[in-house]
Amino acid sequence: MQLLRTSFLFLILLVFWSCTQEDDTPILVATEEVLFVGGDKIRISGRLLANREVLAEDHGFVFSTQASFTSPIIVSLGEKTQPGRFIGEKSGFKLSQTYFVKAFATINGQSLEGKVIELSTLAPAVTSFAPSYGVAGQELVIQGKNFPEGTRVFFGNKEAPVLQNVFESRLNVKIPATTGQIIVPIKLKVQDKEITLPNPFEYQAGKYTKISDFPGGLRIYENTYFTNALGFHVGLGKVKFGDNYPKFQRFNPSTGTWSEVSFPGNRRRFAFATSSYLGGGALEPARDQFVYDRSFWKINGSSFERLEDLPFNSRDALAVDWEGGLLLFGGLDGASLLVRAYDPVQRTWVTKRNAPIALGRNAAAFARATRVIVLGSNGQVWEYNPPLDSWQLLTTYPGNKGQGFPIAEVIGSKAYLGLFRATQELWELNLETLTWKAKNPIIGFPQSINSGHFQLNGSIYFLRTPEESVSGSLTMELFKFNPDAI
Repeated sequence: MQLLRTSFLFLILLVFWSCTQEDDTPILVATEEVLFVGGDKIRISGRLLANREVLAEDHGFVFSTQASFTSPIIVSLGEKTQPGRFIGEKSGFKLSQTYFVKAFATINGQSLEGKVIELSTLAPAVTSFAPSYGVAGQELVIQGKNFPEGTRVFFGNKEAPVLQNVFESRLNVKIPATTGQIIVPIKLKVQDKEITLPNPFEYQAGKYTKISDFPGGLRIYENTYFTNALGFHVGLGKVKFGDNYPKFQRFNPSTGTWSEVSFPGNRRRFAFATSSYLGGGALEPARDQFVYDRSFWKINGSSFERLEDLPFNSRDALAVDWEGGLLLFGGLDGASLLVRAYDPVQRTWVTKRNAPIALGRNAAAFARATRVIVLGSNGQVWEYNPPLDSWQLLTTYPGNKGQGFPIAEVIGSKAYLGLFRATQELWELNLETLTWKAKNPIIGFPQSINSGHFQLNGSIYFLRTPEESVSGSLTMELFKFNPDAI
């Protein structure tokens, strides 16, 4: 019994002694590790070290740009009742700035501090952006790092709304309206720093201006057109709800006026024409019954010289001037793959190798240097080499191919293709790199077809006619297109 009482008293004394030792153990504050450093944000951890409960009236971190901690920046985390780890985070630091930081705790009015850590905030950087070509209102993504909240983005001098800043590494912005410039630098403004991206942004361009209506408010279908030094000639064909049109109307781009041009040949539809030649075609006295016209004409300005008749029927063929002569591609009535060449010296026709795709007025073509570029109704773009009589597939039209009858014009090293039937898309093809760019869609009535086109002084002119099934008083409209304007 005495031994039991002695052991009990010893245990009480031991517990009392242990408590006295804990009260004497010092409380330490450690500045532990830097968890994250960005452009303007720092996240850091500290630890309150003790083997007993403590009551810290305040704890946190102190930052300063000076090792002496003058003008300190204090991140207060408030009371802490238990030892252990704590984490502080703060934004609003200056970019690319060296800072000194230490943890602290205030216990019983006494400030305890951890060791000092030196660190530097980071500079923002851009790795990429996409797309590099687009339209106002589209979303553009800038990839990089260290984009703090408040980062501003400018397209030239126009600020773009920042839709989202994702983990300070991706900026989703809305492309702002253009101020008239097509190619603009993208700039980021972060605090007092400005970053200009190495590659500019290009706005989708192409400005259409309506400049005239066809004389008399007429709508002509299956017509013929050509352009030369005297102007843009449109005629023949069939008037909606009327007879076959017997003449041409000539548009003068300099004056913006139309004048009538008589044609000495028969009325016809489906004829081919270039700036130098006109021929073929037919009349349709009854549905799907045709009376062919084989007359063939040399065009001299706005006058016509009759040549020997064609040795074949031709309806809706695609014609291109070539070295004083003529290349005739396809057409209807079983001729869709045929390629014929006219020699103006010998005044003879030669049949060449068949085309790889069906061609005719539902396609488009232009001559460039020693080649002819052909856009088929299926969207394939082919290059024809007349001396070698060979074909090469270049690329495929990326837009809506509609129902054929596109346009094709060339200005320098760029071709402008598209405006397929009942579509409003026009695309630019770089003939050197074979890369495509979408141009702005054409204005005007959308359900229209191309009744003629030409290029002059860096602009392209389109004569657009509402589909024959469209009722009302809509007429043929002539538009001028500037590829590099907005």
